[in-house]
Amino acid sequence: MNAPCVEARRDHELGVLHDALSNDSGLILVIGESGVGKTHLLRQVASRHSVPWFITQCISGTSSLTALLEVLGVDPADPDRRSAVLRGLATLGPIVLAVEDLQWADPETLRLVRFIAARRPPGVHVVVTCRPEAVEANSLAERVTEVRLGPLDAGEVQAVAARQLGGHQLSLTLAEELTRHSGGLPFAVLEFLRSVQPGSSVEHDVRRALVETPPPVALRASLGIRMREVPEACRHVVRAAAVLTTAAPEYLLGTVAGVTGPTLTTAIDHALTSGLLHEQRPGLYDHRHTLARRAVLAMLPPDELRRLHRQAARALMAITPTPHARIAEHARRGGMLGTWLTHAELAADHSIANGNFLAGSDQLLAMLEVTALPWADRARLATKLGRTALADNARWGEVIAVLGGVLAESDLPGVARGRLRLVLGLLLHDRAGDIRAGRRELCAAVPELDGDPGSIAWALSVLAVPTHGGEPIAQQRVWMRQARSLVQETVDGVTRFAVRTNEARFRLATGELDPAPGAEAAGARAWLGQRQNFANVGTDRYSRAVVAAAQVRVAFAAADWATLEERLTRARVAAEGLPLVMAELDLVDGRHRLARGDVAAGKEILETVIARTPMGPWPLRAAAVAACPGADFEQCLDVVRRKGLWAVSGDLVIQICTTLMRSGRVEKATELADEFVEAVGDVNAPAAAAAAALVDAVVRPSMPAFGQAAAQYAALGWRYYESLAHEQLGYYLLAQGDSEHLITTARAYDALGARGDGERCREALRAAGFAAPRKRGRRGYNNKLSPRELEVARLAAQGLTNREIADRLQLSVSTIEDHITSTFRKLGVSRRSGLGPLL
Repeated sequence: MNAPCVEARRDHELGVLHDALSNDSGLILVIGESGVGKTHLLRQVASRHSVPWFITQCISGTSSLTALLEVLGVDPADPDRRSAVLRGLATLGPIVLAVEDLQWADPETLRLVRFIAARRPPGVHVVVTCRPEAVEANSLAERVTEVRLGPLDAGEVQAVAARQLGGHQLSLTLAEELTRHSGGLPFAVLEFLRSVQPGSSVEHDVRRALVETPPPVALRASLGIRMREVPEACRHVVRAAAVLTTAAPEYLLGTVAGVTGPTLTTAIDHALTSGLLHEQRPGLYDHRHTLARRAVLAMLPPDELRRLHRQAARALMAITPTPHARIAEHARRGGMLGTWLTHAELAADHSIANGNFLAGSDQLLAMLEVTALPWADRARLATKLGRTALADNARWGEVIAVLGGVLAESDLPGVARGRLRLVLGLLLHDRAGDIRAGRRELCAAVPELDGDPGSIAWALSVLAVPTHGGEPIAQQRVWMRQARSLVQETVDGVTRFAVRTNEARFRLATGELDPAPGAEAAGARAWLGQRQNFANVGTDRYSRAVVAAAQVRVAFAAADWATLEERLTRARVAAEGLPLVMAELDLVDGRHRLARGDVAAGKEILETVIARTPMGPWPLRAAAVAACPGADFEQCLDVVRRKGLWAVSGDLVIQICTTLMRSGRVEKATELADEFVEAVGDVNAPAAAAAAALVDAVVRPSMPAFGQAAAQYAALGWRYYESLAHEQLGYYLLAQGDSEHLITTARAYDALGARGDGERCREALRAAGFAAPRKRGRRGYNNKLSPRELEVARLAAQGLTNREIADRLQLSVSTIEDHITSTFRKLGVSRRSGLGPLL
């Protein structure tokens, strides 16, 4: 079977073939396995060669003699055919006679090719393509030039894929996977890529193609012919190799195939010499590529396929260490339900223990589809699934639905039900962001968990964290004491760590110092303004998302805005499927838009944050309420008071006191300020201390007071908050007739990129009768595309990569990425394919 036209790196082979054709080099053999690109190599050389090429192809099961004679202008009925052939060659020369797929030649055709190769006239070159096994079986001539084509390596496959996919460069990891599935054969590479369309989801589509691409009809036909030509024992071995799906030793192939002894050795030799199997590594045999394996499986009757899977499962049970996942898969396909369930659970446990949570959850989800299992087994499996999802799994929504379904199947209380409720409540509370439903399940789990103190401690410690829920701090303190007491009775390290983390979150919420590890504790310290290193706080997906959100929040406070939109975009990818982490990113996005002057969009985003946090996290809700124009402060302030969350609510108190002072309610503002200053006086929260200094300056204004607040924010590195403190000082001085400080602050805002804040300062200056300075810097385009953004967007819509756009416009790739991110935001699209209709 010929590989389709594909540009692969064959410079050396092309050179050897060209040199052989340029000299009197005798017969030229182009040798390579099916699909390696022999035909394409000939076409490349023929297109550059000055003499005519006459090409004929041998086809299995038919005689190619007549076609070959017709090419040479010889009558098949001529009694002296051989002499006529030589005369025909001499008449046609100089020419190149190419005979393709000599392995399929019938004896008469083969004898004629040998005759021509031995007696070819001057100027006549004979090129033959064949598989390696045909070379060893047939001697064609004494003088032979061999051109051997081997499979492509990962880099060459990457280049082939880029040409096929319109310039898209696959990652090296995916190119290596494609090489493994294709065996490095161009034919197989292109079959896998045939259904993939160039676009933003190429990598995903290629991975899907590796799983779903069926074997082409031509491949099935070719393998069918070759299978019929080998002994029956060889066919059994080839089928066994297809069922096993990975390279296997001789004894394992024989056990599955039911072939032993010398017959097995001979069968494998036949399979190797006929190209039906390939020795992947010494002593390990497999099909050359995935499509060949699928072609063999497609030819098997269903009952025979099930039988072979049962044989494979039994054979693998004798291997040490036991390959539980492979046994489970073969048992499932072979209809061995009990064996499948046993080994699937063992495989899941092994995967989870080794950190492969996705594979473990796949096994557990598949087992839970068997509704006939006893409920106790289903509850145990569902609980394992839930704990796996907590550890690191992106499919929380699917897992929550499965756990809820299993929970609804029985209403009998007990420890098994309590454990299932616990993991369901944890997923709802901390992953899905449904705090109300999560707390309901956790509260219901506690009485059912009698006899499992560790699980009770875990549930109580989550309920005790004061940043969530509506309970008063006194009740949550009781829960935390109980959790600390009960956790001493468990040896489960995961439970101990969870309770320790929640204890740290409790302490940090009230402004105490706690160096506990973990992303959630790191995020809590960021609210307090405590300096820290975000490294080594967790490698699972949830931890990465939490840390990314905390880093974005710190970057906003520090006015590190040059790449803030790009960082927001990347953090959103990490936080996909995590509503509360996404809400934290929206808080930053909303505040950033307000600072830049996009009030309507900023307010809309902040309102969605408020709507998504009716039960917390309260620091997030308080910050959103404080920043959102027109938001109601009272309910949020009441929660802060009842829970003692002053240390993480500085923004809210600053905003309320400022509003009260502007409306003339000085006494109420002073009372709140004093309450706040006293509450955070002894806490280890630099951000709260700076907020207390600013609140005190707001209700008792003076230059030293505002200066002290600004200095404390500067010491934190929070440049944006430092500017906010200077803005308050500017208003204080403006009331005394001094406009210079507010003018300076407006310019400082503009330098940060906070044009909206700068305009607010200028409006205050104009209202006070002072001339407002013009904004400095480049023209702002708000939600319209700048000329450069429009230029970049048009090139992106044409399908150019960021690198290609950067090269064309002579800009850096990072600058192009910034323009693309800004364009997506302004136009409200998420993919390049959506740009065209809007430009």
